[in-house]
Amino acid sequence: MGSGIVPWRLPPPDTYASSDAYGAAIQRLYAFSETPRTSADVQLGRLRKLDRMKTLLDLLGAPQARFAAILVAGTKGKGSMAALLTSILEAAGYRVGRYTQPHLYSYRERIWACGRYVGQDELVEEAQSMEGAVALVQRAASELGPLTTFDAGTALALLHFSRVGVQIAVVEVGVGGANDATNVLEPILALIGPVGMDHTSTLGPTLTHIAREKAGVARCGIPVVMAPQESEVQRTIREAASARGARVFEVDRASAWSGGSPCMGRFTVHGPCADVADLQTSLAGRFQRENVAMTVTAAQLLDARGWSIPEDAIRQGVASVHWPGRFQTVVTQPLTVVDGAHNGPAARALAATVRECLPARPVTLVLGMTIDKDAHAFMEEVAPVVDRVIVTRGRHQRSTHTSALAEVVRRAGVEPRITPIPADAVEDAWAITPTDGVTLVSGSLFLVGDVLEWLLGRMGMRGQGSGARGQEPGDRAVRGQGLGDGEVGEP
Repeated sequence: MGSGIVPWRLPPPDTYASSDAYGAAIQRLYAFSETPRTSADVQLGRLRKLDRMKTLLDLLGAPQARFAAILVAGTKGKGSMAALLTSILEAAGYRVGRYTQPHLYSYRERIWACGRYVGQDELVEEAQSMEGAVALVQRAASELGPLTTFDAGTALALLHFSRVGVQIAVVEVGVGGANDATNVLEPILALIGPVGMDHTSTLGPTLTHIAREKAGVARCGIPVVMAPQESEVQRTIREAASARGARVFEVDRASAWSGGSPCMGRFTVHGPCADVADLQTSLAGRFQRENVAMTVTAAQLLDARGWSIPEDAIRQGVASVHWPGRFQTVVTQPLTVVDGAHNGPAARALAATVRECLPARPVTLVLGMTIDKDAHAFMEEVAPVVDRVIVTRGRHQRSTHTSALAEVVRRAGVEPRITPIPADAVEDAWAITPTDGVTLVSGSLFLVGDVLEWLLGRMGMRGQGSGARGQEPGDRAVRGQGLGDGEVGEP
């Protein structure tokens, strides 16, 4: 089973890392967030985050001042929009940096610059050059709050972009916007994708609270491209952006695109600036067509502001984008799809994509989630389109225990099977799914990464991946296994 594995392009998993120095650098990054913090500590640290980041970047020589930046905020679709816009800008001939999170199985996935992922040696060099500045900021933790893994990783990415000479960076916002580490940047343009209920303990209990935080990426005089939103969110972002002196360009769900189907074929984007016809992309789903409309509009606005981006570059960029883990077919026989949806809004989009792209196929869901996500909201959206559920638990330390997740699935009206090891869960799904059916792995990008890494093992790559049968899931670790810096997953 699983003989028809479809290649993908990513750096080698961190568990295969060939460099001990790289492994040590990654562990030092993770160590910033290992100390448990109370909710009050998290909130206080968040309110001081921008001062902390500005201090760190000033000590590093203000690397962010050496290139233009675009911020991408929202609850879902941020990574896809960042990948699309990066691909368009590269097709137009620019040296582009891209910073996204989380990664699937290699930290290097977070940092892309000038057509490739950051190298192991490069990451080690950047981390070492930051040590003095980091130590000074940590000594001021009583005033600035302690650095987090995301803080340090963001600074490392910006430093790398500066050193390799990117002209423009597409930066995915972490959580929220107003008080996110990435908001130290002064963007020339911002995108705000669909906003929904997520990170409520940090951003606030209502959509209005969350939308106001997302709108914090707006700046006076810059364009803000806004995805289709619920009316409450739309109103809040309009008002907040206007108060900051930003102009909002809205993509309308009813008229964002036409032609083809949400799953394949050529289509036309109808944006607030101008139409672009004859587009095609490997990204499947109606929501991805809307993401394309967002990024095409962003490209047109950049073009109007002096960044030459011809229509042919837009078409080429949209067609050549590669973004693993998002409704990605990883095995053709038996048909197996992975998708990193992990909250209610993303699950709603996933369910719609299953209906439109996999009609009438019996679906077995392999489900694993982290404890900070709303599993009830996820299952409410996905339960109507799946026939059976296998609950599993990924290696990430915040992964939800299978017993707790199984109870959520039961409340959604489905009696689950429990298979703790992700690799075993996929093989069990293959065994019980009809030949015309599909195995769908979802609920967490961490789980998707575990499964992709395991599939590499089946392709003959070194290392155990996300667990051979009988191997208990544990915390994500870095272990030297002897692979180089090249991309893996290709034939």
